[in-house]
Amino acid sequence: MAYGPGKMLAKVATGRLRAVPERSVTGKANGECLIGTHRSDEYLIRDGGDEQISGGHGELARLRATNERLVRELEVLRARESQAKQLADRDGLTGLYNRRRTLELLELAIEQAARHEHCVGLLFIDLNGFKGINDEYGHAAGDRILTTVATRIAARVRNSDIVCRYGGDEFVVVLPSVPDAGAVEQVADAIRERVSLPCWIQGNEQRLTAAIGQSMYPHDGRTPDAILHGADLAMYKLKARSARPIVTLGSVPERSPRRRRNDKSTPGAGGNFTGGDL
Repeated sequence: MAYGPGKMLAKVATGRLRAVPERSVTGKANGECLIGTHRSDEYLIRDGGDEQISGGHGELARLRATNERLVRELEVLRARESQAKQLADRDGLTGLYNRRRTLELLELAIEQAARHEHCVGLLFIDLNGFKGINDEYGHAAGDRILTTVATRIAARVRNSDIVCRYGGDEFVVVLPSVPDAGAVEQVADAIRERVSLPCWIQGNEQRLTAAIGQSMYPHDGRTPDAILHGADLAMYKLKARSARPIVTLGSVPERSPRRRRNDKSTPGAGGNFTGGDL
């Protein structure tokens, strides 16, 4: 905390710092400053014996410099804390929210929706064709594909929406405060169209498609697990049937979704890549 003109920091008997008016500083022998005009307020600040202090001005300057240094160090610590939190909440490859943070935000969105009586939409996205590209051109190219897809998805949602790399080539989009399933499907259509734009790898045009399952709170579930489970089942049904780009939960058979991969990018080595819209 910085102190304005007319104030200085004094070390009191408890070892803490306090602000006192400069006019209450008086000189003492042997490089000491007396702080306060009453006996109960008298505290000594020693100069270390290196120089005598006249009226406390030397000690005041040194305390001000110390105060400024502490303020700068505090700002550095706060910046490092913010950076550490960012790394803990984000996917290291794409910069999107990671799975853990997305589940926290989904739970918060559901709580707010219950309080204000509105809906929350969720899209579960899986990339068709990614594995073949990743195997043929290597994992470096695959990683560039994933970062491009992340950019394309984020470009088709609101700033208030939550975009997550759930793991591997799977993404999740949380849509807080949506009016109905039609609004969720419109977002899914826009994402599917953007993802299908061409990408160029080593001079070869490649196209991906997105299989998108959707679910909603409260229609398809009232907990984060239920909403995710419903969208995952809808997407799994789509992948199995290869019927159409979007499937709602509806009459999806009750079965467990496939086991999730870890939230990591697929490793490898690859070639030159150019995203169609980057």
